[in-house]
Amino acid sequence: MIKIFRYEFRRLVCNKFFFGLLVITLFYGWQVLMGDVIRGVSHTAPFSPWGFGFYLSQVLPLICLGESFFLSFFVSRAERRVSQLTAATPVDPRRYQLVRAAAVLAGTLLLAACAVALCLGFYAVLFHVLPLGALLPPALLLLVPSLLFCLGAGFFASRFHPAALFAVAAAVLLLTLLPLPGFASLSLSGFFRSYPLAAAVLDPPFAVPAPLLLSRGAYLLLAFALLKKAGTPR
Repeated sequence: MIKIFRYEFRRLVCNKFFFGLLVITLFYGWQVLMGDVIRGVSHTAPFSPWGFGFYLSQVLPLICLGESFFLSFFVSRAERRVSQLTAATPVDPRRYQLVRAAAVLAGTLLLAACAVALCLGFYAVLFHVLPLGALLPPALLLLVPSLLFCLGAGFFASRFHPAALFAVAAAVLLLTLLPLPGFASLSLSGFFRSYPLAAAVLDPPFAVPAPLLLSRGAYLLLAFALLKKAGTPR
C-alpha cells in the first residue's frame, strides 16, 4: 500500500496543472499579504492570528480547487478502465480507496503548506516575527474541517457519476466564496473580519465562539461519514 500511495502522490503533484495552480495560489496569496494583511485586518496586527486566518481564508478556494482537481484524476475515462483491472486483483477495494484519499489529502496539504510558508516568510522578512504557536489554532480551525469535507464530498459524489464531482467542486467554491454566516461558511473570511471588531479591545486575543466550534465539528463529522461511505464498495 505504501508503494501505491507513493505512485498516486507523485502522479497528482508531478504535473503541469499542479505547478500552475501553485504559482497562481502563491501569486494571489502575495497580493492578499501586501493588500489587506499588511495594513492589519480589522485593526489587528498583520502577524496576529486574525490576519493569518484571514489570509488562509482568501487562498482556501484555490486550495479546494486543487483538491477537486486531484480527485478528478480518479474519475477520468482512462482511470475507470484501469479500475476494472484493479477490481480483479486481490487488493482490498476499501483499503485502495483509503490510500487514494490519503494521496489526495497529502497533495492538498502540500499546496496548503506552500501557501502557509509564503505567509510565514512574509512575517519573518518584514516583521522579524514567527509566532508559530499563535498561528496554529486558526490554521487548524480553517484547514482541517474544510479540506476533509471537500475530500469526503468529492469522493462520495464521484461514486455516482464523474460530473457529480464538478458539481461538488462548484458547491464547495460557493461555500468558500459567498459571504455566508459563520456556521455555514467554509472559508470563515467573515469571521476573521468581523469578530475582532466586535471585541471591546484593540487586537483582541484569538477566540472562537462555541456555535462556530460546533459548526466546524459538524463539518468534520459529515466529512468522516462521507469518506466512510465512499470507501464502501457499491
